[in-house]
Amino acid sequence: MSDADLNALPLLDAEVITELRDIMEDEFAELLNAFLDDLPVQFERMRTAVAQNGADDLYQVAHRLKSSCGSMGAARLMEWIRRLEQAGRQKNLANAAEMLQQADAVARDTRAGLQAYLD
Repeated sequence: MSDADLNALPLLDAEVITELRDIMEDEFAELLNAFLDDLPVQFERMRTAVAQNGADDLYQVAHRLKSSCGSMGAARLMEWIRRLEQAGRQKNLANAAEMLQQADAVARDTRAGLQAYLD
């Protein structure tokens, strides 16, 4: 998937979010807040892994975060994180810093979009 195709993905999957809200009911806000609070922590862990050339660490953090993004309906961010996961799995961090920077920008937009579900 090219970067253009990736950026054409919806930022958020409203159907997934609506289904999650219906299932979680009163706990939806708590779950969403937990995800939003954890997102910067996981990005810092990925930054550290990339800076230390820790492909295995990047793979592990990205793998878990990718699943969380999917569960929260963060479609575009999930795909960026999948790319980072793949880079870690393949132990090829040559472009990881750039991918992480782009993923971080998508994460900021994702946070703002998800925050709207709490307002």
